[in-house]
Amino acid sequence: MQWLQKILFYMSGRYGFDEFSKVLMAAGLVFGILANFIGGIWVSAVGIALLAYGALRILSRDKANRYRELQKYLSVKQIVQLRTRKLRNRWAQRKAYKIVKCPNCRQQIRLPRGRKKLRVTCPKCHETFIKKT
Repeated sequence: MQWLQKILFYMSGRYGFDEFSKVLMAAGLVFGILANFIGGIWVSAVGIALLAYGALRILSRDKANRYRELQKYLSVKQIVQLRTRKLRNRWAQRKAYKIVKCPNCRQQIRLPRGRKKLRVTCPKCHETFIKKT
């Protein structure tokens, strides 16, 4: 039990384990495992660098910079998740709807498929154009 108190004392004032550190450590382990199968010193070096950076983040006392890095990671993650969700939704609706862009303002408009030629009015700029579905 004394070793646990020593670890807790050592970790006091440190940034600790967060989501970005977890992703870095997992990516480092994946690169390390890939290095065994693929071979190559570069893959192994990337894995070690990711593990080292994750450990540096966990043991760092500079909480402000680590928090800023976490916020940047979370914003990038949110953008990627949003784009993935949009692509997945568009892929699921591809048989029922066709997505077209307004030639004037580039607003995306969803049109039902199987209606031959449609006269479309853009909801944003009120431009009227004809599209084939």
